[in-house]
Parts: sequence; structure tokens; C-alpha cells
Amino acid sequence: MTEKEDVIQSAKSHAAKGFLCSESVLLAISEWLEIRSELIPKMATGFGAGIGGYGSVCGAISGGIMALGLKFGRNEITRQETKPYWFALDLLKRFEKEFGCITCQELTGCDITTETGRKKYREGMLWETKCRQYIESVTAAVFDLILKKS
Repeated sequence: MTEKEDVIQSAKSHAAKGFLCSESVLLAISEWLEIRSELIPKMATGFGAGIGGYGSVCGAISGGIMALGLKFGRNEITRQETKPYWFALDLLKRFEKEFGCITCQELTGCDITTETGRKKYREGMLWETKCRQYIESVTAAVFDLILKKS
């Protein structure tokens, strides 16, 4: 197995254990980067299911952006040629190109703020059939971006 496949497998393993999409991506990438903190995955918890279950930006993307921030984020305000959030925009564009949209509600076809939507999500086994695919895709894209831009 390649290093990239190992990192993707780690994200899948975290998801299988019950971690949220956002947590799974952040955990796998932070482990690969050898960044340890008691704040990981805590900082990603509220981003699951499209930010607090609201159906907004996919949690896997949010976890990926946080993971990219570990590598490319800033602690000081300095003038830069590119916007400091370039990595977030790059990931969003890649994901949208692959899947056609970036929101949990559009990706799953469910409004999980309603009981009907949550039932549709569960019965359709969307965590297994769709969300894990997004976790894998985002983890791979984050891995690639880090290697390419480091």
C-alpha cells in the first residue's frame, strides 16, 4: 500500500469507528503530519453533517480545510502574494468539480434538519454509500495538495 492509500485507509477506519466525516479527515491527515493535540478531533466535531447537522458545507470538506490549515495556516499577519485561505478555495473547487456541489444537503439529497430527511438518510444508508466516498476523496485531495505545495 502507498503512503497515500494508508492515509485514506486511516480516514476510513476513523469513520468506521464512529467519528464524523469532519473528524475522520482531520484525524487521518494530522496523524500523517505527526501533529498531536488534544484539540484534534474536538475542533472538527461541530462541522459534521454540514456544520452542526445543518446541511451546509460538507463536513469532510470542513475537516480537510482544517487539516490543510495545520500545514498552510498562519499564526502571524504578513503580506502575501496569494490570499491566506488559498488552500480552502483550492479544495472547494476540486471537490465541486468532482461531485458538482459542496453542501451536505445537495450531496445527500436529504434535509437532515427534519425527521423525514434523517429517516431518508438512514434508510438510504447514505453514510456508507456516499459520505464515506466524500471522506476518501477529500483525504486524497488534501494529501495531494500538501505534497504538491510543500
